[in-house]
Amino acid sequence: MQTEQAWYIGLRSKALTVVYLTRRDDLIVDTEKKEHDLDILVSIRQNGKNINRIFGVEVKAIKSSPKIIQNNHIFNIEGADINVLQSRFIKCNFPICLFFFTLDNDNGYYKWINEPILDNENSNKLKSNGSPEFRKLTNEAINDIVSLVNQWYENQTTNYVISRRERYHVRDALKQITQKRAAKDDINQEVNDVKS
Repeated sequence: MQTEQAWYIGLRSKALTVVYLTRRDDLIVDTEKKEHDLDILVSIRQNGKNINRIFGVEVKAIKSSPKIIQNNHIFNIEGADINVLQSRFIKCNFPICLFFFTLDNDNGYYKWINEPILDNENSNKLKSNGSPEFRKLTNEAINDIVSLVNQWYENQTTNYVISRRERYHVRDALKQITQKRAAKDDINQEVNDVKS
């Protein structure tokens, strides 16, 4: 029988994910859309403009630290049951990461679910990664993830991998997020003006 996790585990792990991702100003993090059954959809911007590059993040967490076996930079985490995720995202045609958090110490780990593969054929290959091996989630790891996703998109023969209909939907969602961010910045500026 499977035990239910405390209600805050999902909220806190998503919040930690947002903190990691928003340390970069070229990422737009969308936690509200439930397209492709993903927890988070991330769009990459360049010079403040949308460049039609996305990747997904699925977020999992447990309350206390599990048994972790470390071999150099690779971590095997007992209890990180990720096999079910492979079949859920088999039809997604863009890169997807899994972020896994242990909430007693806020340690984060990541692995690819749909791993971008770079080759000389300019093809959009993704490898379904069923390996139980994780890497430590750090700011440098986020930079590596974004760099690999950018290289993968640059290696494409077409500008974008998802369908045109989905592209317009994502563009509209990004526009709304950008408008919300601008409104929030305006409010923060007004508050700062009042304080000074």
